[in-house]
Amino acid sequence: MNRARVAALLLAGVMLAGACQHQPPPPAARPASVEVRYENNPEAPKTPPATAAAAGAAKKVPPPVPPLPPYWTNRADLIKAPAPPQPAALALPRIDRFKLKNGLEVIAVARKDLPVVSFSLAVKAGGYDEDKARTLGVADFTAAMLRRGTQKRTADEISAAIDFVGGSLETQAGNESSTASCSALVKDARLCLDLLSDILLHPAFPESEMPEVRDQLLAAVSGVYDSPQELANEHFDNLLFGEKNPDGWILTKEDVQKITREDLVTFWRTFYRPQNAILAVAGDSDSARLHAEVERAFGSWERAAVPARPEFKIPELKATRILLVDRPDLTQATLVFGHAGLRHADPRWYAVTLMNYVLGGSDFSSRLMTEVRAKRGLTYGIGSSFGATLYDGAFRVSASTKNESVWEALVASVDEIRRMKAGGPGADELAKAKGYYAGSYPFSLQTAAGVAGSIVGAELQDLGIDYVRDLPLRLAAVDDAQAKQAGQDFLFPDTMVVVIVGKADVIEPQIVRAKTGIRYERINFKDPISHAARAHLRKQKQPQTQPQP
Repeated sequence: MNRARVAALLLAGVMLAGACQHQPPPPAARPASVEVRYENNPEAPKTPPATAAAAGAAKKVPPPVPPLPPYWTNRADLIKAPAPPQPAALALPRIDRFKLKNGLEVIAVARKDLPVVSFSLAVKAGGYDEDKARTLGVADFTAAMLRRGTQKRTADEISAAIDFVGGSLETQAGNESSTASCSALVKDARLCLDLLSDILLHPAFPESEMPEVRDQLLAAVSGVYDSPQELANEHFDNLLFGEKNPDGWILTKEDVQKITREDLVTFWRTFYRPQNAILAVAGDSDSARLHAEVERAFGSWERAAVPARPEFKIPELKATRILLVDRPDLTQATLVFGHAGLRHADPRWYAVTLMNYVLGGSDFSSRLMTEVRAKRGLTYGIGSSFGATLYDGAFRVSASTKNESVWEALVASVDEIRRMKAGGPGADELAKAKGYYAGSYPFSLQTAAGVAGSIVGAELQDLGIDYVRDLPLRLAAVDDAQAKQAGQDFLFPDTMVVVIVGKADVIEPQIVRAKTGIRYERINFKDPISHAARAHLRKQKQPQTQPQP
């Protein structure tokens, strides 16, 4: 099941070119650039030729003026491009760690520049802990209900308390974890802790609040069919991860409808335990006082045994398969294609990340953007990613193009993937990728809350604080051979899942004409997203043969 995925960014661009037939052609401009010419002396009067001839006949012609230097020569007012940033370890603020007697891990990140404090508590409870047949969607439902009332506060009272101090209180769930967070001024830190401990330790899960939360989940399920990008991603995940991996499970309206209050209580009691959680505190707080306040708020949280998570695998993909999702009203098609990737904790993740930046991870300078957009004009935007997941994730390419050019865009993209697999990134491309991460990474951790969130994420995936501090250095340590090997080891252009959402009557003939022999399936966009569910419906529609007496 895909949670909180953002649609791909669409970019627009125009290329200009010109040449006069009666003049020699100018030198070729660089790809995707506009050639600009300047007069050597822009302030010189531009006398028409006829007038100049008349003037020369009337007076003595002055000696020739030496040509002026080119316009850009010796200019002192030009902005120079900065040197690429040098990778360096992140200068983290002071970090204190301690553990309560019940096993709750606490990470405190000091930041004194603003009088605010942020608390974020992550529980290792999410989609990976659901029962597909019985409680699919219960992690999201449980997290949403935490704010809907406790044993001593109603939902309105919780909202009124945090709104009165101008703070924020939020809960959410993903596949890997569920999170409750609260931010407020330092003077209201105790209120934040009180609210967090109340909703996490004493939720009431009132029946009266469940219909509204259920309606929100149902609306999210229905919304997938309205977004071609989300629909394509859901189909891709289901085909790639399969029915035995939670990343491939598809939440349906029937799943949401059958969740009961008892399911919520059971999930909370089973997984919301202190030794299964990490609390991050970021901001202007005193360490000794914080320890006492956290003990007061969460010291009574009772620990209990938590079921171990199984190890989820991705089924082997033996050949490329294409799913064509027919939506006749679309003027352009959405493509999502790729294959299995790797987990965040894999030591080769750093080389793969740099290789992917060159392939399709950057905005305009990636190979996919250069070939498919700039040179061929087949898309406004195309990108690729490997992600940073707890279990083996996906290599995913996303793009949009006209219905009429789907196959051309797909072939061009796969050819670039094949070229990267064969040769890897160049030295200059690799250096640019390293410079990008060296310069951009610190900006994502400018706030104490950003640092704390990154540390919690690293801890949940067993990467440690060193990962947060040293990420630019680890990326910079990747050499050319490792980046090339990453392409060879983790790109598989000949065995991919391809999902196309668009006007099938226009797209299907392109697939047929290609005569590749690749197996494809055409479905309606309203058909079930789950491949297993569609197969079950087809089986039900088949005529039943009567057994012979």
